Order: sequence, then C-alpha cells, then structure tokens
Amino acid sequence: MRDALRPKVVILGLDGVDWPLIQRLTAEGITPRLGALARDSQSGPMLSTLPEISPVAWTTFFTGRPPGCHGIYGFTDFAEGGYDLRFNSSSQVRTPFLWDWVGLGGRRSVVLNVPLTYPAQALSGLMVSGFVSVDYDRAAYPGWVAGYLKETGYRLEADFDLVHEDREAFLEELDGALAGREKLLEKFWPEEWDLFVLVVTDTDRLQHFFRREFEETGPITDYFLNFFSRVDALVGRVHDLSAALADQTDEGVLLILLSDHGFTGVKEEFHLNRWLAAHGYLNQVGPEALALALDPTRLYINRPPRFVQGRVKPAETREITDRLKMELSAEPAVAETMDGEEIFAGPAQDSAPDLVVRPTPGYEFKAKFSSGPIYTPSLLQGTHTRENAFFMIQDFGSERNSIRIQEIHDLGRFVFSRLGL
Repeated sequence: MRDALRPKVVILGLDGVDWPLIQRLTAEGITPRLGALARDSQSGPMLSTLPEISPVAWTTFFTGRPPGCHGIYGFTDFAEGGYDLRFNSSSQVRTPFLWDWVGLGGRRSVVLNVPLTYPAQALSGLMVSGFVSVDYDRAAYPGWVAGYLKETGYRLEADFDLVHEDREAFLEELDGALAGREKLLEKFWPEEWDLFVLVVTDTDRLQHFFRREFEETGPITDYFLNFFSRVDALVGRVHDLSAALADQTDEGVLLILLSDHGFTGVKEEFHLNRWLAAHGYLNQVGPEALALALDPTRLYINRPPRFVQGRVKPAETREITDRLKMELSAEPAVAETMDGEEIFAGPAQDSAPDLVVRPTPGYEFKAKFSSGPIYTPSLLQGTHTRENAFFMIQDFGSERNSIRIQEIHDLGRFVFSRLGL
C-alpha cells in the first residue's frame, strides 16, 4: 500500500466561475451538485493573482509558486531587451508544474485543457493542452492523443469571431466545446493515473460575452442557465467518479474544485496605453517612451536592462512610478496602482512589470498600441475580478481539517503539501 499521506488527486477547474454566481445558481436550483459540494466540503471565496487573468492564475496554482518565481505575468510579454511582443507559452514557465513533480516520483498524470500548457510538453502520463492551443499535433502528448482529438472533432477553443457575426452559431460552438470537455473526462478517466486534471474554460467565454445580459435577465438567460446546469452535471460526474475511486483504493482521493478569478459585468473599457500617450509618457513604442503597458494592467518603465535602448536612468525610475501612481489615482477605472517589486519578489522579478493597476470593478482594461479615446464602450459584457474566485476541497478517506485559503497560491501550496512535494 502506498503512503496514505499521498492520495490520488482530482482537480476540476471552472474558469471564471465566481462564488456569488455559485450561490445564486444554487439558490435557484440550477447547480445542486455544486451547492452540495459547497455545503459538504471546505469551500469559499478566495483571491486570484495580480493580474487576475488565466495564464497567471492557473500557472500560479499548478506550479505552487507566485508569478515572481514562475515568470508569467500575462498572455504576452516583450521580447528580451526590445519592444517586440511575443505570446507566452508553456516554454516560458520557469518552474516545474505539479505533474512534473508527480512524474519525478514515478507517478502518472492526466492533464486536460489547462491554459498556458501549449505546446504540450512530455510528461509521465498524457496531456491535452488548453488556451491558446492552435494545432492538434502540438496540443497533445503522446502523439496518439492528437489522433483521438482529430477523429472526434474536438474543439480546442470556441470560435470567438462568431459571437458578433452569428450569435446562434457561437452558442453552438460553446455547446460543442463543453461537450468536448465532457468526452475528455469519459475517455481518459479509465487511464492509469495518480493526478487527474480537467479545466472547463467555456464558462469564462460565456460570461465574457453574455454576463451583463444574464444579470439583466435578457434573452441569453435560458441558455446561460442551461449551460451551467450542464456544468453542474459535469461537477456531479467528477464527484461521483472520485467517490467511487475512493471506495476502491486505500490511498485516499483528494478532490479539488476551483476557479482562477471572479467575474462581474462590464461598464466601460479603459485603454492604458492611450492614457500613457495622453499624459506624455508614450509618444511611440520605442526608445523615446517613458513607460509602456501590456494587457491587461501592466506598466513597464522604459529602462535598461529590460529595454536595451530604454531612455530612463535608474535614478529617475522612482520619480516616474510615483508620478504614474498619483496621476492614475484620479481615474474612475483605477482602484489602486501597486509596485511590482513589492508583489513580484522572486527569481523571475527581472521580467516583472514595474507597476500593476488594480481595476475598479466593472472596468475592462486594454493595452493595445492604438490611438483613440481612453474610455470606450466594450464589446464584452463581463470582465475579471481578483475577488470571488472559489475553492472546494473534499478529502475522501481523511478527516476534515480546517485549511486557511485566502489566495489561489495558498490552494496550490496545499495540494503540493498534501502530496508531500
């Protein structure tokens, strides 16, 4: 018999599902399985990362390390030493993932649809990578898994372009994407594994495009409720499979449910680089700028060695960051501007932003390098919040102990410690 302190672990992620939404849908009878888990497990709201976006939050959870260690601060980053943009991928993560450690211990993992795991890396087990996967062959390990994805018509991601062209076609895309996640569960659960991970990202997409309409009881309401009823059925299926597995094994089963951030309706968009340009910090992207921004809320002072041609001298940096914080505080969209060196301590601090804006709830931040108004209406209806991500912990075969979870990093560290890592 294996060490009883090292159970099999099942992790189900529901991207962007917030604690108040779970409470509301449970009260309305839409999500009884989520409601039962919330009642019977250790559960509650928790804080996401800064910035509160999926690549940062999921990477923090699945590495058990904060951004200052794993080095992911957003979907994009500046190329080393210059101003060109690159998309982050699994190859930019500086610390091992949970399944890497599990593999070092001679155990196997099934990892399905986790954001920022593309391209899929070799592991002890199998993987279907998540957003932003674009190619079946690079999104799967080992190679035979790609064949299964192609044969079944698995959607790596719903087609976002459809949402404003053909609403019904986009909703069919979302239905198909969720069906694909359901099929992944049934296909790969029977595999041999010690860690099983599935993330449902389609809950985030639905809310980005329809959250406000749902809150206002608009035409999307029935679809929204039916979609979350399907998600709840998936939650129930994962719970029941985990409970049955716990009955069959002496080693125990640890079931974790979580989201990576909260959600709320959008009021307006706030364009950070346009604000920098209007206030004299950014005339063009290049050596003459004082500061530049990246999505969604990251500010970088144009100084060496990050930018080889940067104009800002070390002695000038503090004065510029202090002035930015003061001037941004006057904006309705800005709740707070925080120093990167204080919140991103660690070996990857060299690539961390100098400042991070914490938005006022309801403002969607953009950092495109384009001209136009600073505040604009948004094509999105929902936006992320750092507050009200959720967690649920059900430890089958183990006494229920009180665990202090304030942030998603805490939950990641708990899983690592429970596995003796």
